[in-house]
Parts: sequence; structure tokens; C-alpha cells
Amino acid sequence: MSSSSPDFPLLPVILELAEWHAAGSLLLFAPLPGEPDPTGLLSHHGKKSFLFPRITGDSLQLFRWKPESIWIIGPFGVREPDPGSWDKAGADEVELALVPGLAFDLAGGRLGRGKGYYDRLLGDPAFRATKAGVCLEERILPAIPMEPHDIPMDLIITEQRVVRPSSMLDNPT
Repeated sequence: MSSSSPDFPLLPVILELAEWHAAGSLLLFAPLPGEPDPTGLLSHHGKKSFLFPRITGDSLQLFRWKPESIWIIGPFGVREPDPGSWDKAGADEVELALVPGLAFDLAGGRLGRGKGYYDRLLGDPAFRATKAGVCLEERILPAIPMEPHDIPMDLIITEQRVVRPSSMLDNPT
């Protein structure tokens, strides 16, 4: 996994966020083709702790990254933590979650891949982190259809801007 900025053009935007500076523990993801690669943040860790998800049944389990951690290929061809070389972590440990998606809208809507893994994790009562959808600007759509089980994002981060959907309540269009 690359740590270079071309693979993750959102890097300079994220490193300026107050939420990045305040968070001690972050949820990242191993990208699928077409998704930005946030693993470049591992080289900017300082004292931060990074968690990655692993598909287990119909849910995501979280594991803490260490430089010696081993990756395996899980369902859908996604790189995942090998539970034998990673420490298990809980949803309550995440302070900032970078969440992938096929597309987002400016109201915090997220179009996932249809299996609901992230919605179940983000909807867990123990999960209290800031939810930041990450995508390239071209993946921002006018509207994403939301269902009752869909969890909206607190932030949308692209290589060009950071959108805070809750702040839009004060600025009706």
C-alpha cells in the first residue's frame, strides 16, 4: 500500500483538519479500485492509532495496525487484517472514521456497495466517532437516496474541500 500523495490526493486536506489533530484513534480502510487510498496516513501517525475493518459474517470487526501487521485478501478482494498479527479493537475506540463510498452528496448521504457493512458498524451504539466520507470531487452527486438504516456522514472530504453537512442547516438553498 502506497504512502504517496498521488494515491491519496486528499492527504493535505485531511492533515489540516481539526478532527485529524484531535483524534488519537482513526478508522481507515484498504481501498478497492477507484477509491482513494488512505493508507498514506500511516506515515503521518505520530502517536495516533489506526484501525482497519475485517469482514466477519455480516459485520465488520476492527483491528489495530502495527508496522509488522500482515494483510490478507478477504471477501470481495479487499485487503484485510490477518487476525493472527493484529490486535482486536472495539467500535468505541474510534475517534475519526474515514469511510469509503461509491459516491456522496453534500447532505452527508453515502452510496455504499449495497451490503450494509459500514452502516451496521457506524450505527453501533458504541460507535461515537466523527464519520468522514472520503472521495474525489467527481464522486459528489446532487443527491443520494437514503433509507432508514443508512448512516449519514458528519464530513465529506474531497481533494478540493471539506463539507460539513450539519452546518448546511443554517444555509438553506
